[in-house]
Amino acid sequence: MRALNAGIIALIAATFFHGEIAALLMLGLAGEARLTFFGFFMAGMLGGFGVLVAALGLVQGVAAESRARLLPSFMLLFSLVVLFFVLTYTWITTPAPPPLQRGESITI
Repeated sequence: MRALNAGIIALIAATFFHGEIAALLMLGLAGEARLTFFGFFMAGMLGGFGVLVAALGLVQGVAAESRARLLPSFMLLFSLVVLFFVLTYTWITTPAPPPLQRGESITI
């Protein structure tokens, strides 16, 4: 479950916060693109590993008196999935800035 959660966190960071992370690490545009692709790669690797571990756990027989607490892990996983969809919705519904009018300049 931890690998799945880490994969979703990597996906959220690579999708929505790549610009802020690249600015924090003082990367250029090429570094930002590399950071985004690395985040997607890590999300895929960690998510795939988490799925394999979960599948192997289901295939194994029931252990004698295992007291694993799964509710906190499932709540975190559910919260991360909801956070991803909320961020996606706000990204889609945020209006684009209006284009510059003729003669208007950009203040840097």
